[in-house]
Amino acid sequence: MKLIHVILALGLVGLTACDGPREQAGEKADVASGAMNSEDSIESGPAESLGEKQDQAVDSIEDAKEAQADALEDKAEEQREAAEQKAEALEKQAEQVRGR
Repeated sequence: MKLIHVILALGLVGLTACDGPREQAGEKADVASGAMNSEDSIESGPAESLGEKQDQAVDSIEDAKEAQADALEDKAEEQREAAEQKAEALEKQAEQVRGR
């Protein structure tokens, strides 16, 4: 029976560790306002729920920015490769004009 309590406690600690900063602040605000009795509650109070949604929104924005940066890097690499091919072609033309 004690093993089950230990496993459940570790699971709760694991879930708490995943909370973002806004969710954690909301959890503390809920306890301070009396909306929740404890930060260890499985249920979420209104400020915690709002904080969680804000954390998710920030994560989504960061993911979108990262995807945009990756796309720009890919485009830059494509343009770099195209420029190198064009430069090689121009060098070959120059060699032909010089008769080499």
